Amino acid sequence: MNSETRDLKHVLEELREHSGALPVAALYMLSDLAGEKLGTFRAEFDAYPAPQRRRLVQALVELAEASFEVNFDAVFRHCLQDASDEVRAAAIDGLWEDEDIALIGPFLTMLRSDPSALVRAAAATALGRFVLAGELEKLDPPVQARITADLLTAIHLKGEGIEVRRRAIESVAYSCTSEVFEVLETAYFAEDEQMRLSAVVGMGRTCDKRWKRVLLTELESDSAAMRYEAALASGHLMLEEAVPNLAALIDDADSQVREAAIWALGQVRGDEAKQALLDALEDADRETEEAISDALAEQALLEGDLDFLLYELDEGDDDDLMDDSLFPLWAADDEQD
Repeated sequence: MNSETRDLKHVLEELREHSGALPVAALYMLSDLAGEKLGTFRAEFDAYPAPQRRRLVQALVELAEASFEVNFDAVFRHCLQDASDEVRAAAIDGLWEDEDIALIGPFLTMLRSDPSALVRAAAATALGRFVLAGELEKLDPPVQARITADLLTAIHLKGEGIEVRRRAIESVAYSCTSEVFEVLETAYFAEDEQMRLSAVVGMGRTCDKRWKRVLLTELESDSAAMRYEAALASGHLMLEEAVPNLAALIDDADSQVREAAIWALGQVRGDEAKQALLDALEDADRETEEAISDALAEQALLEGDLDFLLYELDEGDDDDLMDDSLFPLWAADDEQD
């Protein structure tokens, strides 16, 4: 056993006994595990009591969401077979950026036969990115068709819980077929509000403006959750007709609805959406001002307005250029070229 492996074993032993919030520095040592170090992790982790396993995996999921510098995929893949429902579900969530098609089989198996509804729902959500990959022609059509069929089966399965069914609806919505449209319509008229919310989420993912009237109606819903989802869906559809409603939601009592409306306006092209954002800047607090500035920059990027982008950058300190939210987009384009 080399020194790095011994250090890792020592850290895992300390994490097992640690009370309170787990130290971030120790969690970083679990990034990019492979070979002997991965074997050491498996041996130590599997000996943890279930509560400690759950706490550690959840901490890794949260750190992975907060930092692009870490990669715990090897840990999460190992945890897909854990005895704890919560660990398996958290592991699926932790793999949200992993587009390896080798995950499709395990996720389908979990969707079909895992004894935990929590895990089946997480698997249904995870399969959505592969349905989308099929729509973008990044996945073989027969594979996408199998995923879509299993998601539809889960939706129609007698006795399946609402949480699993609604997550399956959200994921299958990326596949724009007549059967999927029927599923969305049925879900929208369901009595359960959570099912109706998922229908609206799915409508935004279809990229089909047939849902325009529904979204315009729900932007004025009494439910903050529904206004939030309708705003996001309107943004995904780049729905110009929704601009007046979205502009009104910038003053919504719910902060999440306000943020969703601002983001959505940034996705909609045209002078009306741009003016709505500029008008909102006049009385905006600092947090809202930042969100509006980001939305304006996103809108300019979508419209190819280079002059606006350069003007926005000139307004700030050049030293902050590398921290600008646009930089990762430019970098990604360069890498593709």
